[in-house]
Amino acid sequence: MGTTPSAPKLNGTHIRKGDTVRLSWRSNCGVYGTWKKDEKVLAHGGRVSISHKDFKHFSLEVKDARQEDEGNYTLELSNRKARVSGSAAVTLLEFDTEWRGLFLAETDEVKKTLEAFKVSNSEVRCLRFLLQGPVGVGKSSIINTINSVFQGQMVNLTPTDAATGKSHTIAYQAYPIEDAQKKSLPFVFNDIMGLENEKESGALIADIISALKGRVKDGYKFNASSALTETDFHYNSAPSLADKVHCLVTVIHANNIFLFTEEDDAIQKMKQVRKAARDLGVPDVVFMTHVDHCCPLVKKDLNNIYLSKRIKAAMQRCSDLVGVPMNCIFPVKNYHQETKGDAKTECLILHALDKAVKSADDFVRVKSSN
Repeated sequence: MGTTPSAPKLNGTHIRKGDTVRLSWRSNCGVYGTWKKDEKVLAHGGRVSISHKDFKHFSLEVKDARQEDEGNYTLELSNRKARVSGSAAVTLLEFDTEWRGLFLAETDEVKKTLEAFKVSNSEVRCLRFLLQGPVGVGKSSIINTINSVFQGQMVNLTPTDAATGKSHTIAYQAYPIEDAQKKSLPFVFNDIMGLENEKESGALIADIISALKGRVKDGYKFNASSALTETDFHYNSAPSLADKVHCLVTVIHANNIFLFTEEDDAIQKMKQVRKAARDLGVPDVVFMTHVDHCCPLVKKDLNNIYLSKRIKAAMQRCSDLVGVPMNCIFPVKNYHQETKGDAKTECLILHALDKAVKSADDFVRVKSSN
């Protein structure tokens, strides 16, 4: 044991409850080894299996993983030359109990309620929702998914393109939501150009605020270098309550939220729009998309969505960065490659829409055009 040992490089892992934690390292020389969890020495026995073969091959297994097994694992190696160590985090993917209900049994009831919905204010025929968010988060796909749910077939009403990294939406346009008989429901979604993570790219904040106020007419083409003015053909100088936005829907990619920091331009833009909405009294919610990309448990089965630690962490990160309360953040999955409907996908999007509709209706109930 006269060679200086190299520091162990252990790989962290995410596992499910009941799985086996496995960590191993092969040393470059003969050494003595000790396994620790959160600085506490581990001993062989019970669910814990430790092997030190030939003073070079070191392995640790913890069977039937439980909540208590989550933590930081360290392998310490030593000989006459040196003492070195390496650590890795082991994270369980799921909680023991759901932290929010999925309510699959209520899906049909929620759908029927939304189909029969009537706006509380007679001045407003349709509640208007404005979608904002970074490029590629699935704003247009949300509109397609909601229409697919109500029409009972896959709908591609709005164009989508995730390959370019640039916004596919270039014009301000209202998209109705229709049922299976092509009857318009009292909901309209306005899609806007994506908020790119550059100060002078994507939709301008001034244009989005104008849209919130109902001053942007359909067909207005976004210009990253200049905002809509009062002399523009698409400027609405006298917006009614029906023209205004009744609920702001921020769309966030569940996995990508971990890549953002508070200083990122896209985050700052979303916060500015939220502040403008708040100043106008407009309620806002978050639809968190791509949940299946965020967590392997959820990708395997959407039933696991409210057991997933990763999904809850993504929601908390979103709440911290954008400022939306956790109870106004709704994880959803858009239809993408599916050819027929899925009950769990529809459950998530319908409950998110139901919350947005109630918030929007509360807003118009106490408002008038004046």
